[in-house]
Amino acid sequence: MPSFKNILFVLNTGDQNSVDSLKVILQKNFSHDVSVKVFDSSYSNNITEINLIKVINESEIHQCDLIISIGGDGTMLKSAKLSHQHQIPVTGINKGRLGFLTDINPSTANKTINNLISGKFITEDRLLIETIINKDGIKNSIGIALNDVAIRRKETGRMMKVTTSIDGNYINQHEGDGFIVSTPTGSTAYSLSCGGPILKPDVEAFILVPICPHSLNDRPMVIPSNSEILIEPILNTGEIAEIALDGDSSYEIKQGETIIINATKTPIKLIHPEDYDYFDVLRSKLLWGSNKKKELNKGCIRI
Repeated sequence: MPSFKNILFVLNTGDQNSVDSLKVILQKNFSHDVSVKVFDSSYSNNITEINLIKVINESEIHQCDLIISIGGDGTMLKSAKLSHQHQIPVTGINKGRLGFLTDINPSTANKTINNLISGKFITEDRLLIETIINKDGIKNSIGIALNDVAIRRKETGRMMKVTTSIDGNYINQHEGDGFIVSTPTGSTAYSLSCGGPILKPDVEAFILVPICPHSLNDRPMVIPSNSEILIEPILNTGEIAEIALDGDSSYEIKQGETIIINATKTPIKLIHPEDYDYFDVLRSKLLWGSNKKKELNKGCIRI
């Protein structure tokens, strides 16, 4: 297993909790042949260095071979975009509340990072969504998402309508608060709160989820990830819809514009500790019966 020599820590330098965590990590001496850099995910540039480690700009990220996010899932989502753009594997130290994506415990971060540097880790590819706006045959990519793409009416309190087609086949007209296209990674995020299913991250699929549908017959759907999804908001003159990529970047959609959603050609590569288990993550984060596994083991008869 290859080791890493150029490590980039990504964090919001305006968050003192994350900065303090990085300082603790940096106190653990990295070997002389390991280069360490810092990138500010907030782009505020309010700190130029941390413990004599330079805060670099985006043009220098290609020099690194591992990205380590420090923060919650929001920081990890930003790190994932950098990971895809520069084709660098990424992992995360959880300093947020839930942390489905950041699976390194802060209390064991130094030991885990040393294991990663020495090649003791497992890798996992994660699907990404690309979103394209089509107007009069002119297509413009507006970005990628690791979790989900959500289409909503910009004005709150009003129902919106969208039609969906998959690979040129008309599916349905949806009426409600909006519509979500989620990856398996995003199945534990916005999609889950709207009634979507949980998918194991290595399932190659998209989840289509209506947000608060007007009709109870309008249900979530799982489709292959090699599908092309066409979404057309039904808007009157002057009405505007909004697209949110991973709940962060937002773009306006106007009458006559349609949305094309595909999987990106290349996934991102997540790095996990050797003892990583996705189902352990689910049990921990969703508070599933933690004692049931022990009870089942006690009841097993070993032959």
